[in-house]
Amino acid sequence: MANDASVTVQATVLPDEIASVISGSMTVTPADANDKWYYKKTDVQTTTADLIAGNYIDYDGVNTGTGMTAIDAAADTVKFLFVKNTDANNAIYLSLNGAATKAATEIKLAAGHSIAISPNLTLVQNVEAISDTAEVTCIVAALIDDTA
Repeated sequence: MANDASVTVQATVLPDEIASVISGSMTVTPADANDKWYYKKTDVQTTTADLIAGNYIDYDGVNTGTGMTAIDAAADTVKFLFVKNTDANNAIYLSLNGAATKAATEIKLAAGHSIAISPNLTLVQNVEAISDTAEVTCIVAALIDDTA
């Protein structure tokens, strides 16, 4: 449980007269030492760009002077993705299929909203984002299968 991600959701949906509470949860556990965590506050621009870039975080002990492991965007796959839009006014659009373009088939994450998903065999380089009209800071956390 120490290296797991746990998400719990509760939603009240439908009109008041027939409202229903739906709840659910998910827990994602690293399968082996190749599953590594990523965390970063990311500024999403008005032009499409990779949402995940840089290095994994070290959550196991490492020797002094050992650098962090770089993500291989063309080979590593995203097993869990959490994104929180921290902006008060602007939406972002997420694509798991390459360049984000604000198309109808993309995931719109409105101001202040968050999402937690478990993509299937999605390369890091295919997770792209674009903001609505201004730079938007998002919190991005992911569990990624490091193929190296």
